[in-house]
Amino acid sequence: MKKSDLITIIENINEALYITALNENMEMDHFTEVNKAACEQLGYSRAEFLTLSPMDIIDPNYLQVLAYGKEKEEFLEGKKVTVESYHVSKYGKQIPVEVSSRLITLSENRQYVLSTVRDITTRKKTEKLLETTLQQFHSLFNYNPDIIFMLDSIGKFSNINTAGEKKIKYSLQELMNMRYEDLVFPEDLEKTIKEFRQVIQGNTTQFEVIVFTKDHQMLNLDITAVPVVIQRKISGVIGIARDITLVKETARNLKENEQRYRSLFDYNIDAILSFDLDGNFQYMNQATELLSGYTTKELIGNSFLPIVVTEEKEKIYDRFSKVKEGKPQQYETIITNKQGERVYLHITAIPIYVDQKITGIHCIAKDITEKKAIEAKIHHMAFHDYLTGLPNQRLFYKDMKEKIKKSQKGNNTFSLLFLDLDRFKFVNDYLGHNLGDLLLQQVSLRLKETVEENGKVYRYGGDEFIILIHESTETASLKLAEKLIKRVSAPYNLEEFEAVVTASIGVSFYPTHGEDVNTLIKKADNAMYHAKRQGKNNYQQYNDNIQTITNNNLKMETLLHRALERDEFLLVYQPQIDIKTNTICGVEALVRWNSKEQGMVSPGEFITIAEETGLIVPIGEWVLKTACLQNKKWQDMGLPPMVISVNISIRQFYHSNFVEKLTTILQESKLEPRYLQLEITESIAMDAEAAVNILRTITHLGVQIAIDDFGKGYSSLNYLKQFPINHLKIDQSFVKDIYSDKGIISTIITLGHNLNLKVIAEGVEKCEQWDLLATSGCDILQGYYISKPLNREDLPAFITTYYYKPSS
Repeated sequence: MKKSDLITIIENINEALYITALNENMEMDHFTEVNKAACEQLGYSRAEFLTLSPMDIIDPNYLQVLAYGKEKEEFLEGKKVTVESYHVSKYGKQIPVEVSSRLITLSENRQYVLSTVRDITTRKKTEKLLETTLQQFHSLFNYNPDIIFMLDSIGKFSNINTAGEKKIKYSLQELMNMRYEDLVFPEDLEKTIKEFRQVIQGNTTQFEVIVFTKDHQMLNLDITAVPVVIQRKISGVIGIARDITLVKETARNLKENEQRYRSLFDYNIDAILSFDLDGNFQYMNQATELLSGYTTKELIGNSFLPIVVTEEKEKIYDRFSKVKEGKPQQYETIITNKQGERVYLHITAIPIYVDQKITGIHCIAKDITEKKAIEAKIHHMAFHDYLTGLPNQRLFYKDMKEKIKKSQKGNNTFSLLFLDLDRFKFVNDYLGHNLGDLLLQQVSLRLKETVEENGKVYRYGGDEFIILIHESTETASLKLAEKLIKRVSAPYNLEEFEAVVTASIGVSFYPTHGEDVNTLIKKADNAMYHAKRQGKNNYQQYNDNIQTITNNNLKMETLLHRALERDEFLLVYQPQIDIKTNTICGVEALVRWNSKEQGMVSPGEFITIAEETGLIVPIGEWVLKTACLQNKKWQDMGLPPMVISVNISIRQFYHSNFVEKLTTILQESKLEPRYLQLEITESIAMDAEAAVNILRTITHLGVQIAIDDFGKGYSSLNYLKQFPINHLKIDQSFVKDIYSDKGIISTIITLGHNLNLKVIAEGVEKCEQWDLLATSGCDILQGYYISKPLNREDLPAFITTYYYKPSS
């Protein structure tokens, strides 16, 4: 072969070819020949190449190639050595190359290096891409929050990521010895096996399954599984499992909550409604239809305002606007149902939030029509006299406070007329209580008709009435008093019996005779007593010269002052019966006065004077001390422990050292406080705040409290709720007329029980009264039918021998 042919062959070799001479030290010296491919690869001409050495084209970072190691030894032995390096082109571009070199010896024993250089740029890019892809896969595998697992063709675990280990609680080493079936919830196993077979057959599948963790917890997983294909052969399964346990639980809770909501909404006995922001009905339950009388079809899409009564529309609109601002509201209102009836409602209105935005309003409407009727009845009872229907003493004090306040601002005047019937006690005793009550009703009617619009008539108590005359002159007020005297004194037809009573009236004027209610009442009362001393059946205007106490009252007052010193008071005890057990549960201590001058004096005669003079305080203290000592003595005798009730007057109750005296008496008598009950009247509510504080102190001692004469005209549900009391004591006037007042008595008993109070009825004189009270749910009875008040010596025998079986 010709040399020229050899050169032609070298020039046509596709790979770059370099021949490099070596010096005496076996170091590369310079290129002696390069082919065309080498020139094209680096951009040098052949002439330029022949001026260069390999060191000029090799990247400086790769100059150590062939300098050390095994490759150098093999090279020197004449073996081909292949290394990767980077060559730098004429224009500075780095080119990744694979260099295969061999040491050759030519003529004259000269040694050269024959190198072929392959551009591996494409391969390097592929390798880098593969490396990046692998790194991305490893990142996706290891750092994915979802579970990624791999199974072989028979379902055995071959790999799992870190998230999977944490979720399932098994390590990779533990799972390598397990199959997927070992983790699957039994009820899901058949489905899971079917899905696995689908993937092994080359299909991608997605399904939900429940698996067990190592600590036996259940996980809900949403799995996407794909076949692993290597060289067109399915070798296993790779799956991505998303933990949907919380999603499932949330969905389940959401469904349960929705069902609860629907149950609450649809089956609620109260009306539940939804409105849009314009106030139009959007939804209503069946209770709403029953309450309103309208069907859902009639109301949906329409405004609620047309069914609201006129006087409530403005208030309701204002409340609705506040709810739209995100402020829940509770209030009462009135609607008119389809039948035209007024229905009273208690409304709870709350905004509906969707994505933190108010989209409508929910309302719960409770029908309180019946409650309002009961409240109105109780309110009427609290402010009106049960017999005459007139405003009572409590309403009088309320009106007077407002009247005085208004008069002070306007510099107005008004007058009080205190009226007392002169012969009522005689008529009442002679004709009986039924006709006495009828007389009071007719007197009340005449008073109202006479006063008309000029004032207001109140039944103050018993046969006493107060007339509040609005802005009026002195002359006009006295003229009205005279007219009332004449009107009252006209004969009355009481069930075919003609009766005549007269009235005495005392008159006081605001502000001439006083600027507070108590002063005005006292002076009108004094003027009324002066009218009685003047022969009754007349009126008197108060003046400073009026004698407020008669000579008899003065004498009795003097004797009362001496009564305590003379030890003239004594106590008698009236038993109280527990209806359920038919046993004696307590006694009421009643004071009696055995005067050396006047003999046995009725409490009705001396108690009032004692109240007026303040003597009621020391007398009440004596009663309280004597009752406690006696009850302790009975207990020491071996009698069953029982509660002893003692009446406490207003003056005694509000006395500055009352609680201190009570505490001392309990300590000295050694009676346990729970065996003492104080009976107070409803009139203490005139100063409710002070009364509550005193009562709380008393109950803190352990002493029981009873409201005496309940329903007599000063009842207040509000005060009953405030006062810490244990018993309500129905006024005996109701018991006496139980046949006509049974409804009132039932109401009082129900009221007492609703307040967790026991109810006592006093004045039980007949078997029929016992039976009716028992069937009405009364707890305790007291009266002559059981026993008259007994002295201390007779009571023990009565207690130990008492047994009575009522007719019912």
